[in-house]
Amino acid sequence: MDSKKEIDISTVDFKLDAKRLDKELFALDEPMSSKIPKLEANYGTFFKRYTEDMLNLGAIGDPTLPSAYKQFVYDTDINKVAKDVSKSYPDLSNENSEIENGFKRYSVLFPEKTIPSIVYIIYGFTYKIATTEKTIGIGLDMYMGASYSYYNALQFPEFRKQTMERVFIPTDVLKGWITTEFEKPDSSKTFLDEIIYEGKMLYLLDLLLPNTPDEIKIGYTKNQLQWCQQNEMAMWGHFVNEKLLFSKIKGEYFKFINPGPFTAGFDRKSPARTGIWLGWQIVKSYMESNPETPILDLIKNNDAQGILNSSNYKPKK
Repeated sequence: MDSKKEIDISTVDFKLDAKRLDKELFALDEPMSSKIPKLEANYGTFFKRYTEDMLNLGAIGDPTLPSAYKQFVYDTDINKVAKDVSKSYPDLSNENSEIENGFKRYSVLFPEKTIPSIVYIIYGFTYKIATTEKTIGIGLDMYMGASYSYYNALQFPEFRKQTMERVFIPTDVLKGWITTEFEKPDSSKTFLDEIIYEGKMLYLLDLLLPNTPDEIKIGYTKNQLQWCQQNEMAMWGHFVNEKLLFSKIKGEYFKFINPGPFTAGFDRKSPARTGIWLGWQIVKSYMESNPETPILDLIKNNDAQGILNSSNYKPKK
């Protein structure tokens, strides 16, 4: 299936289940001792994981838990953040609509797969996205805009802050889910394995979010994306000449796949994860050269070298 071909979702009967645990938890409407059992009943396994693993407040059922939750909710900084989130996000209908349509396309491509429910929450600047078996949690405190004062106070680097904007929510949700549903295979041992896997995930985002700009899908600025497009041949030449593609030594190639302010060894105007961007181009080329390939076959194909060989990939000058 060509990444430019729109998936017909007109007959898909699906309504996104999206809840605002952040609003419920921080509403000062009843004692924690009575609120916690209600939240547990309403949010099930997710609330248990949120309480015990993410916030580390104690075990569900522990008699001291209401007190621990009260400390969290009334903490001066957390309470200020909750108010800021509530003010910035009175409504998430646009994001929910985009996410819903993304999962409708997902259900067309993978009818046997689970579609998760969505829970918006405040994590205390720990997680952007966290998944359980049937739920995705989105930390709205991690999408308050690059200039949000707490990010500066916490000394988040600029390259992280640029992706902490509202526009990244739908992409992060869909990517957070597909990378848990289609995990990197154990056979991934080379640089090429790594970038082809990441390229598959980005190609799948092309299908799920066809109207989302490429820079949002990969977490770049427009200028960073343009840099990759203008330097595609030079990057490819570097990987080939340095014999990096089949390297199994992560220390030799981690700088091309890890987050950062730029790619060490390249121009300082370059973005990080340039290898992943190139992997995306290879996968696009493979699917254009093999348009009848079902998306699930692409994802299950762990022969990265075979994909490269069959892609007819030629870097643009």
